[in-house]
Amino acid sequence: MLRWCGRDEGSWDADLLVRGKAGQGLKLTCIFAQIYPMKKTFSRVLWMLIILISLFWLYANSLIGVDTKVKTHYADLKAELIRQGYKTSLFAVSGRRWEWDNYLLSEFGGAAKNSKHKSGYAIDVIVLDINDDGIINSNDVDIVHTILDQKIIQDRGGLGTYKNGDDIFSRQMVHFDCRGSRARWNR
Repeated sequence: MLRWCGRDEGSWDADLLVRGKAGQGLKLTCIFAQIYPMKKTFSRVLWMLIILISLFWLYANSLIGVDTKVKTHYADLKAELIRQGYKTSLFAVSGRRWEWDNYLLSEFGGAAKNSKHKSGYAIDVIVLDINDDGIINSNDVDIVHTILDQKIIQDRGGLGTYKNGDDIFSRQMVHFDCRGSRARWNR
């Protein structure tokens, strides 16, 4: 049994109850583990830090700060998927990136050092089961890529896939941007 003992600015003691043969109880107080709770100020600072990091991550990986033209392309993509009878099973995972976020992704994740994400001109989307065949695969990525290439981005921006990636997350990702000139890549 763990109980609060109120000593030493909040230590915890463990009480062990050992029963003898005759049913008598023998109480032993063991200090086999003393756990000192965090001070309130440290706890508050830690929670504030967690909240700030979460907000930075959400900002970096959302459509906040993304150029209106790119957001319009994203909306047009969803509308065209519906028009062609596909599901809109995709979601944005990376929009505008902070300098430090892009640095980490370029050093450890294969992102471009001068990514269009830094200026808010790019979005990465994860494509799920667009064609409703019950399988999330490269066919779904190809559908999105074709729509973006032929109907939305055309020669006015960059478009890339990562179908040779090591994980499902990378293989189902499509990048598109508004750089003003044609750029294509398939990895």
